Amino acid sequence: MGSARITFVYSLITGLAMQWLCFGDAQAQARRMEGEIETVHVRDNIHMLVMEPAGNVAVFTGEDGAAIFDDQFRPMTERIITAVAELSDESIRYLFNTHWHGDHTGGNRNFGKLGSVIVAHENVHKRLSEEQFHLVFRARSAPTPPEGLPVITFSESMTFYLNGDAIDVLHVPDAHTDGDSVFYFREADVLLTGDAFINGGYPLIDIASGGTVAGQIEATNRMIEMAGPDTIVVSGHGPLSGRDRLIEVRDMLVECRKRIRALIDEGLTLKEMKARRPFADLEERWGQRLIKGNLFVTIVYQSETGDWVKPENMPLAE
Repeated sequence: MGSARITFVYSLITGLAMQWLCFGDAQAQARRMEGEIETVHVRDNIHMLVMEPAGNVAVFTGEDGAAIFDDQFRPMTERIITAVAELSDESIRYLFNTHWHGDHTGGNRNFGKLGSVIVAHENVHKRLSEEQFHLVFRARSAPTPPEGLPVITFSESMTFYLNGDAIDVLHVPDAHTDGDSVFYFREADVLLTGDAFINGGYPLIDIASGGTVAGQIEATNRMIEMAGPDTIVVSGHGPLSGRDRLIEVRDMLVECRKRIRALIDEGLTLKEMKARRPFADLEERWGQRLIKGNLFVTIVYQSETGDWVKPENMPLAE
């Protein structure tokens, strides 16, 4: 499989990848990228670019140059550049990746060639450098070419002083993945979460990439601590929100984990758990995006037990 190509492989949850976290090749991605980018003003000189099914892109402009946070799929690069040009005459100087997934890093190669400095947690560099496996979609992705890899990495935290603001960058380990970072703008009081927080549904916890329910809960607690009553939260997917929504999501995660732990203690198998539909009362509120109740049952169970099929043991079509 060539380094520029990502192969789609579908399994039991046919069609879900079409809705959101797409790993397809460039032509397949382009066919799904037919809508318009919506530019949403967040606060001060921070904007959000919205284009489902890809992740949200944050844009930070000023005299030091433009910075973007994530870059969607590769075919979206020109449209992102056009959208940023409507906000600033400056070039895109920095590209920050919140985590490694292709709907947030697909344009890295393009922006790297254009001279943008790519910054991410060290685990993002590691995972982009190697073939990866996505458990939910039963899909492998090829390594990213060198020009698309981060050139500045960090292990725990760092601060950028840019465009009149200080941006605190914090690694929240083992949450959505093992390489998630959140970004807090001190002056603007804006928190960018990447997929460590998804506004509007159950989270996709990527166990094969080191994500865990416990880590997701801890990450959400850290974000709650960082946010104040007036903080605007820019999530990886979904509309703008605030601290109250983070608390709501944290409480949901704690409750879901508690329910699955109780069923594990009863000795139930995953199949038996699904038959009981332990999240049925939560479905209307949380099961309206990509992840539905019984899929989230599976994710929580796999996270708590470690009982999941390892990539090397799973036959996949090429």
